[in-house]
Amino acid sequence: MAMLPVEGGSNSRDQSVPGGNEAQARERLLPRNYEDILKFAVENTNPEEASHEPMSEERKEWLNQALAGMFTDEVKILKGKLEELSDILKSNREEDEERKENLLEYIVDLCDRIDNAKDLIKLDGWKVISHCLDDKSAEVRWRALEVAGTILQNNIYVQDCLLKEGAMKKFMKMADEDDSDLVKVKAIFVRLRNHDSKFNTHTVSISSLKRDTNYTVYRSRRNQLGHIREHNASEIAFVKADGFSCLMRAMQSNNQKIQIKSTFLLKVSLSNQSSKQIGMVQQLTGLLNTEHNPAHEHIAAALLCLVTEHPAAIADCRLPRLNLKKLLENRMTLIKDKEEFQEENQYCQDLLTMVFTSSNHDNKSSADR
Repeated sequence: MAMLPVEGGSNSRDQSVPGGNEAQARERLLPRNYEDILKFAVENTNPEEASHEPMSEERKEWLNQALAGMFTDEVKILKGKLEELSDILKSNREEDEERKENLLEYIVDLCDRIDNAKDLIKLDGWKVISHCLDDKSAEVRWRALEVAGTILQNNIYVQDCLLKEGAMKKFMKMADEDDSDLVKVKAIFVRLRNHDSKFNTHTVSISSLKRDTNYTVYRSRRNQLGHIREHNASEIAFVKADGFSCLMRAMQSNNQKIQIKSTFLLKVSLSNQSSKQIGMVQQLTGLLNTEHNPAHEHIAAALLCLVTEHPAAIADCRLPRLNLKKLLENRMTLIKDKEEFQEENQYCQDLLTMVFTSSNHDNKSSADR
């Protein structure tokens, strides 16, 4: 038995329930877990009036009964919401759009729990959610993607099931072709969630490597990141879905959110040695050689991942027509005194060191001989 979702809890969303009935609104206001109960108690207790005396047996019994009334079978609720959503989809009435949105939001709340995410798959709920991905309403589509992102995160079981259903190809297609920018952002976000494997709690951020000038340490930590992030079936499906080309197109979007999320995903994907792509150096350099914007930090990081332990990529970086050395030096001059761009500045410094130092040139010459 588990608790119902609560608005205002650690994973809450909108405080209102537009279009929902009173019963649904009451359900969503119930505490989701003991942390929510504790938070409520702390926020609504006057320290001066609080009693520190031991609780009497009568009060304990009353409290246990009160808490028991908050517990319910979330699987049963989830099944009911999925059936309700399925019925609405079959009716295909325009006036039901808001109900679909509300149901998807409720399902997202329920599926924040890993066990409930698995139960959604076991209840054949993905078939219902996947139909929403093709809905004519962008509001419904992005909410369905949010459900997908929620059930995928840290959940190898769900990742494997959705990959077998061909979901990766669908997500990348939506990220590439949907006419709503918000849907595109959510589709990329789903891919990011899917990239976070069961080892997510131990993930090493690439940005944390920015101050490592010892490249032996850098490589070691970068390889650790690759192993932690990697979910092999997901990587294979991503490549088969032409994911890198999709991301490169997304990075050229006029929407900055799409640029940043797609660039960050590319950076994460390139942390896996087997994902190194020939010809990507030229594309990344071209994107870096545009008017400066926040996405450039992730582009520089992606380029750094690409050249690490990849001699062919280093050779591409040295192509005279790219003029990468001058580009990096000019970029460092532009941002050196701006605190918000210090990570990008460090990536540029690392790239210059890794690609253009004399020792690297000497190593390359020795290898050629």
